[in-house]
Amino acid sequence: METTSKLLPAAETERAMKVQEVILKAMAGSLKWWEAAEIIGISDRSLRRWRGRYEEFGYDGLFDRRKKRRAPNVCR
Repeated sequence: METTSKLLPAAETERAMKVQEVILKAMAGSLKWWEAAEIIGISDRSLRRWRGRYEEFGYDGLFDRRKKRRAPNVCR
């Protein structure tokens, strides 16, 4: 079975790898959560959500899920 990383552009895969590294450092206690969020460029709350996705789905949980959904048609 193919992983999500094989289906996405290299830049997005590289970002997911960076996020994984930072989350693992924060989980190990090498970084505070707010420092990790600052490094990645997101809010503390967003990082906690990413941590939850990482714990639940592993590496594949770190990819941007917004691109996979079609925007709803509000007006027609």
